This record gives sequence, structure tokens and C-alpha cells, in this order.
Amino acid sequence: GVHAKRGVSCADCHMPYQSEGGQKFTNHQIGSPLSNVENSCFVCHREKVDALVSDVYERQAKIKEGSSKLQTQIAMAHIEAKKAWELGATEAQMKTIQTGIRHAQWRWDYSVASHGAAFHAPLETSRIISSGMAIIQEARIELTRLLASLGFNEPVPMPDFTSKDAVQTYIGLDIPAERAAKADFLQQVVPQWLKDGKARESKMGSKAVSSSK
Repeated sequence: GVHAKRGVSCADCHMPYQSEGGQKFTNHQIGSPLSNVENSCFVCHREKVDALVSDVYERQAKIKEGSSKLQTQIAMAHIEAKKAWELGATEAQMKTIQTGIRHAQWRWDYSVASHGAAFHAPLETSRIISSGMAIIQEARIELTRLLASLGFNEPVPMPDFTSKDAVQTYIGLDIPAERAAKADFLQQVVPQWLKDGKARESKMGSKAVSSSK
């Protein structure tokens, strides 16, 4: 990224210098530079605060747009691959397709694993996303050909990827049941963990006192 090329370290932005009582020291409350633009950014930049903040969000939004499109294409490929398996596709027929899906998935994972990549290295992140998009589109073309050879010549039904509820329903995720399980976990399991932990702590303390005698 442009900052790394200019010798800017992580601490320069995320742990900027500050002064107090005539002493200059590094702020160890690590956080977003946007929460302390004056100390983090103005050491090098001379733009207005609004302009700097807008630049960050603009880069992140553009990367998010590309990664979201790649994510949708990968999901569609998985659904189409499932259809191919259901129609009797063989391991040999699916090998290249599976490799394509996997390689595209790796690129998506790499791009979104660190939300900071969208700002720190937007050009490289965009290149990786574009590469993943090319790979998954080729895999989907192969899937279309394979499905046709298996007698399926129509679009595979897809959920509404813009709706979280629709996708959860499509994959069979029972949100009420999940929430009930979580509530039970918090009410039953966690208190027992805390109780067991305090018991072990008390036991270790007793041993320490005994050994000191």
C-alpha cells in the first residue's frame, strides 16, 4: 500500500504520538486513526478532516462492492454444483469446477479476512477480487455446460441474496431455535462454567496456603 511504501508503520497511525506535561510518548490505546485524525493523519496530511475520512470510507466501499459481488457468484456456484451432484455428476466431471470454486473462495477469504486491506492496499485487494471473479465465472460456465450435458437446461433456482432472512430460510437455518439454544447456553452452561472455575480457583488457593505452611 501507499503508506507502507512511504515508510509509515502501523504504530504511526494506530498508536500516534501525543504530548502531556512536556513529555512526548506513544499512545498505547490502539484504535482507528479516524478517531484521532489530528495526531494520526495530520503529521503527514494537510487535507481537511472530512476529506480524509471520506477517502477512507470511499476506498472501503469500493472494495466491499467488489467482494460482495464475488461472494454472490461463489454462493451461486455452490448451489449450481449441488444441483450437478444431485443429477449424477461424477468426481471427474466436477474436479476442475471444484478447484475453481475453491480458488475463488480463497481469494474472497483473503480479501475480507482483514477489513483494513481495503484501505491499506486497495489496488492489490481489487486485483485479488478481480482474479477471483474471473475464476468463479469460468467455473460457472463449466457448470452450465455440465448441467446441460446432464439434461438440465434452465437456470438453477436461487434465493434472494439481498435478503438475509431469505438466505437463512433457503439453507434451513431456524433462527428462533438458534436463539433459544443460545439463551439456554447462557442460562445453564455459562453459570456452571463460572461455578466450576471458582471451585478450582479456591482449591488451588487452599493448596498454595497449605504448601506455604
